[in-house]
Amino acid sequence: MPYYPETTVVLGSTRIIREYKLPPNAIGHVEVNQGSTVTPDTVLLAGTVPSEVIFLDAVKLLGLRSADQITEEMLQVPLGEVYEAGVPLLINGKGRRAKKVVTPKRARFALFEAGRVLLQTDPQPVAVYALMEGRVNSASDTRVVLETGGALIQAAWGNGKASYGALAFAQEQGALERLGFEDEEDSGQVMVLPESIQSAAVFAEATEKRWRGIIAPSMRSALREQARRLSIPVILTEGFGILPYSEIVFNLLESNRGRFTTLDAVEPSVWRSERPEIIIPTGPSSRLRTPEVNLPVVAGATIRVTRLPHMGRVAKVLNLPESPITVENGLRVAAAQVQFSDNLEIAFVPLANVELIGRPLDAPSRPQA
Repeated sequence: MPYYPETTVVLGSTRIIREYKLPPNAIGHVEVNQGSTVTPDTVLLAGTVPSEVIFLDAVKLLGLRSADQITEEMLQVPLGEVYEAGVPLLINGKGRRAKKVVTPKRARFALFEAGRVLLQTDPQPVAVYALMEGRVNSASDTRVVLETGGALIQAAWGNGKASYGALAFAQEQGALERLGFEDEEDSGQVMVLPESIQSAAVFAEATEKRWRGIIAPSMRSALREQARRLSIPVILTEGFGILPYSEIVFNLLESNRGRFTTLDAVEPSVWRSERPEIIIPTGPSSRLRTPEVNLPVVAGATIRVTRLPHMGRVAKVLNLPESPITVENGLRVAAAQVQFSDNLEIAFVPLANVELIGRPLDAPSRPQA
């Protein structure tokens, strides 16, 4: 029976397609056209989020018997705009005896239907930014789809924030609490930390230096709430605890030092499929393929090991024995015979300890004797 592991995409060059929407309950409109090219600070969607909804019975206020009696001439202002208190929305008649529907407070004139007026008060402006260079594949009133190419690293955890900046590396001398940096002013940089976050001091440093984001391999779970309260994204590539970077992740970050980088630190949830992501865009290209996901483990697949003793190592699957294999702890489990990419070592790894990384299949190699 085929085994379908989790896929965590870690690719140096791939096609990236992402969908953008307004926040829940927001009312707005698209700001870009299909086919247009956008930059990180391009506003894709703009609108407002109301905090209160008011319904007004226009039929009664206009002194009418039914909604059918309301004509277009009675409508005084366009829908969708924000009006101050006392602005007439509809008027029936002229002079002092005219019946009116007016705004009771500052509000958006959101809807007029079946003789009822819907107002949304205290509207808060909201804008959805591209955060990366790309091309608009499609655009509607409620969603925009962008396409770009580049490196993509899906991570283990994020604090729910998003930003962009130049990819920079903290110097690896000393503990994180005493970090030194190559430049006196690190504003505008997404900082890659060399090791696990074990103290909140790094968050204070990030605020003082005005970093655009933090990338680390892992973090103490006790720091989760403090990370959530930061205004910048925090992404953990491996998870909580004291875990080092996977070699493939660190090498990919290192090879893109100084490049523009987008962090979308979506906080994982059982109710949605989005993952926290590090995107290093290079622009759309018809030659690039989308990542391979939702596939079974087969010979030729590239996998990453998720547990000790080979945690974080990348390997290619040589074959899949039909019978269970006895592993180091004495258990007999379904396993794959793999060849590690760093030193060509061959070993058996339990299928429960592997994940795919989105690469297309390689031709399976012949196992060495």
